[in-house]
Amino acid sequence: MKILVLNSGSSSQKACLFDLAAPLPDDPPKPLWEGKLEWRDDRATLEARAASGVVSKENIERGDRSAATSRLLNELASGKTRVLESLSEIDVVGHRIVNGGRAYNRAMVITPDVKSAIEKMAAFAPLHNRLELDGIALIETLFEKWRGSVPQLAVFDTGFHSSLPDAAAIYPGPYEWVEQGIRKFGFHGINHQYCAGRAAQILGRNLADLKLISCHLGNGCSLAAVRGGQSIDTTMGFTPLDGLMMGTRSGSVDPGILTYLMREKKLDGKVLDEILNSKSGLLGISGISADMREIIAAMQSGNQRAQLAFDIFVHRLCAGVGAMLAALGGADAIIFTAGIGENSPEVRAATCGNLSFLGLELDSAKNSAKPADIDIATPDSAVRILVIHAQEDWAIALECWKLSSHASAAC
Repeated sequence: MKILVLNSGSSSQKACLFDLAAPLPDDPPKPLWEGKLEWRDDRATLEARAASGVVSKENIERGDRSAATSRLLNELASGKTRVLESLSEIDVVGHRIVNGGRAYNRAMVITPDVKSAIEKMAAFAPLHNRLELDGIALIETLFEKWRGSVPQLAVFDTGFHSSLPDAAAIYPGPYEWVEQGIRKFGFHGINHQYCAGRAAQILGRNLADLKLISCHLGNGCSLAAVRGGQSIDTTMGFTPLDGLMMGTRSGSVDPGILTYLMREKKLDGKVLDEILNSKSGLLGISGISADMREIIAAMQSGNQRAQLAFDIFVHRLCAGVGAMLAALGGADAIIFTAGIGENSPEVRAATCGNLSFLGLELDSAKNSAKPADIDIATPDSAVRILVIHAQEDWAIALECWKLSSHASAAC
């Protein structure tokens, strides 16, 4: 079964192709092909890579997003990284959908009703849901030329957090908010769920018996408290803006700051959205970059604002871990995943150092050795410390396999 996965971000478009057959592997396989578009200013970088190791990379005009994505997908069946004779060989397409609301807590075949629900929830995740709808429409258009249609599946980032208890999910505003559907949805659920299962594998434990804190630290950051394989609390909320400090997003701030800016500085909602989503976080504090690698390099060169950005990031991360610990009543393991979580030994060391009172003991040599899918705690550590490679695409492909196989069996 050839499964194409599309993962649409506000400044990037990722795609990968898996070719699966039973029995499925225990460990995530490398994709047959993977590609990525990254937009920066008026330019876009297109990069594609085949499993053979052949790489194609070029800079293109920013232009229309759909046209650029179509160009990326055409790399599957043309050029240096070609792995298919025709795109019509693709059996199913899976999409990461950021917000499915409460109605969609599991993967779904995309129908007109599902698309309408994704559009409705775009009001809560405007940077993502509409882009994902564009991706769905693009696949529909492209496949009309090749084979008439292809099954498309939606896998929801919010689905894993549908198990949140009301005490964790409902905001202490007027009860009318609850009736209006304003609540904590949580995000990064696809990777948090994957990491919880992978942690059980690494530890040789039953997932049902584990208390885990999953730290998804990338350009977007969130924590999840996972007990018995279910999310019971998380830091992102009604939107992906809530919670931890992020690359360009502020995370949680006193709402009184916003009403002050509206009242005294005459800022409207659109301007505040731009400030909170695009001009805050690591970028806003450092004035240098949203990239933790550049923050750390500047910090080590004596840049005080970069140092402050790093310190705030770690402080808020540790505070968030404390909140997840309280929800769980302790933890068997803390997981670091995604771009910063996997690639910044400095963030891991600072965080674990601040949490040493829990009995965490980090193995410095393992922490510095580009760990992936291993335990980097010392043998005596009271809490295991795991670094797990984010595998959202593989998790989406698995959902596509399960749904498609089930549909085939039913037929």
